[in-house]
Amino acid sequence: MALTHSIIAAAGTSLILTTANPLHLALAIAGSQLPDLDTSTSTIGQILFPISNWIENRFPHRSVTHSLIATLAIAFLSAPLYFYFDWRTWLCLPLGHLLSCFSDVFTKQGVQFFWPHPAWCISVSNPNRRLETGKSGEYWVLIIAVFTLVAAINLSGTGGPTALVGSSLGLRTNATETYQKNAASHHIYAQVSGTFASDSSSSDGKYFIVAGEGNEFVLANKLGVFKTGANIISSRLTAEVGKPASSSVQTLQFDEEEFAVAPVQNALIFLTGTLTVDEPQSIKIPTNPKQLEIAKLTGTQLNLSYCPLEIAIKLLSGQYIAGSLEAKIFSPKPEL
Repeated sequence: MALTHSIIAAAGTSLILTTANPLHLALAIAGSQLPDLDTSTSTIGQILFPISNWIENRFPHRSVTHSLIATLAIAFLSAPLYFYFDWRTWLCLPLGHLLSCFSDVFTKQGVQFFWPHPAWCISVSNPNRRLETGKSGEYWVLIIAVFTLVAAINLSGTGGPTALVGSSLGLRTNATETYQKNAASHHIYAQVSGTFASDSSSSDGKYFIVAGEGNEFVLANKLGVFKTGANIISSRLTAEVGKPASSSVQTLQFDEEEFAVAPVQNALIFLTGTLTVDEPQSIKIPTNPKQLEIAKLTGTQLNLSYCPLEIAIKLLSGQYIAGSLEAKIFSPKPEL
């Protein structure tokens, strides 16, 4: 049935391409209907009757339109999608067609998958074990396909089956990929198992990922800012996608003027850069051997490294400064 083809194509495309994009699923569903263009009684055949009637009068059902040649032709004709969108969008239409043809292999008639070769591809030799259109066997397939589609859409939000396995194993590469893929649009959190480098005490817990530096991460929680590989020695680290959010970077320039920043409502801000201060003796650098060195004073030069804005304000209030800072802004403010 058209419905079964649609659900199978959407579920398969979502799993294979790790996507829940409505456009991708819609293209896969459209592609899944194209094989039945060889009969005027199908849904797509009735919509495009002149074309289906022409094909129906010249070719057997489930032959030319159910073949690999047809899949390749659809891929060629849908090439503009590659240039207008991307390769994943382009692939959805022929992939939906291919999955639909493959599912028909399990029916009583089968398909001429390798047309113009006359052989019929059928899944099992016993006709009684093949599916009949609209019968109970197909409805069981439809139910399974619906559950698969729901699972595939949920999996796509976590990066797909590969990402799920990587996450369960605590692979660092998986965490890096999850961060790189989602950091621009969501808050990303790390679940860490390990110890602090300074005293070997437990560092287990959930942290907000401030930045990625290669395979290492700058992390933050209520206690402070930390860097894996330097402050935290992690035996296991997984990344999880949080709420939708935006992150941006702004450059703040100072030329011997009093330190002042405009407030940003409901945002978490970290400052990085080098400043020259006029009264270094009044700056009290917070120290904690467990944490990242967020501020370092050398003579009149103050280096900030992922310093939370609140701490920077305490350090620099009343100072006249020169230099530049990079402000990394997360909005809305993540939970620490």
